[in-house]
Amino acid sequence: MKRMLTTVALVAALTMGICGTALAGSGAGAINLSFPVGARYNALGESGTALAQDVTAQWWNPGGLGFLPQRDQPHDVHIMQSSLAEGLAEDIGLYWGGYATPMGENGALGLSLNYLDMGEQQGTDENGAETGVFRSYMFAFGACYGVRVSPNVGLGLGVKYFRDKLAETNVMQDTQGGGSGDSFGVDLGLMWKVPSLKSNIGIAVANLGPDIKHVDADQSDPMPRKLTIGVAHSLYHSDYMGFLLVADYLVPLYKWKDNDYGFGLETSQKEYGVGAEWNYLRSLYVRLGYKSAEYGDIKDSTFGFGVDLDRWVGQPIAFDFAKVPQAQGLPNVTRLSIAYRF
Repeated sequence: MKRMLTTVALVAALTMGICGTALAGSGAGAINLSFPVGARYNALGESGTALAQDVTAQWWNPGGLGFLPQRDQPHDVHIMQSSLAEGLAEDIGLYWGGYATPMGENGALGLSLNYLDMGEQQGTDENGAETGVFRSYMFAFGACYGVRVSPNVGLGLGVKYFRDKLAETNVMQDTQGGGSGDSFGVDLGLMWKVPSLKSNIGIAVANLGPDIKHVDADQSDPMPRKLTIGVAHSLYHSDYMGFLLVADYLVPLYKWKDNDYGFGLETSQKEYGVGAEWNYLRSLYVRLGYKSAEYGDIKDSTFGFGVDLDRWVGQPIAFDFAKVPQAQGLPNVTRLSIAYRF
């Protein structure tokens, strides 16, 4: 992390930094909160702010969670696994799990756990002597509530607690320690459905919270605060097939000023994604997208597919696969999701 006084923790942070769009040059902490969840939305150019109305709306847009009770099966469970350094470090992985349940006819409550395993690290002292092997990780617990305030408008609020462990205290070279840090974040979202245009519009702000302190306040890292605007449009729909388009535009809400990170729109580090999804009988899905991000110098395609088994075996289980870019010069990585509705 930024200005950490231990080589071990720095190596761990840089390992993740080169593998993540959100961190390649950005300086933000809590990078596990920056990787999009849900293989469906990852395949669509990492776009879902105006589309997600399932349990993953906790990550994309809490306002979308308010539409969950309208479904025939309003309870939702979702698990995602993602490699982050394929071919480089096979023990680094991201895991996300969430559950959402209706709260009356117009509201829903969601709970989630986001865990980033950064694998084993070899500790060394200031002379380069090995001090032992340890594991580094980050996690965040979250709770979210979404509600429909009108037939076509949903609002949502989410809170989360974040903690990381980059290194054991006994391997830190700084006398103040600094191997672990924590913070909290608040998410806000709005989703507006426009039936006359067959479109949804979404806007969300995420991870509004204090900086993560490891050694002291002067060596803290900002939460990955961001503003995202999205649109989703149903281009064609029938009983047999459908075709939709989505797009997201993201701007970080932390800005380097006066030798530190403050709150502000960092328009020089914007990113956007677009995607298209074709489905047959709402059971078989093919997805394509495109992602552009200043962090990581990404300009690359995304793709994936999905299968919903409800029509075929009578069980509302869905499997989704996505292949997405991480940073220029690194191989694309795989994200897998399994979801169950009841």
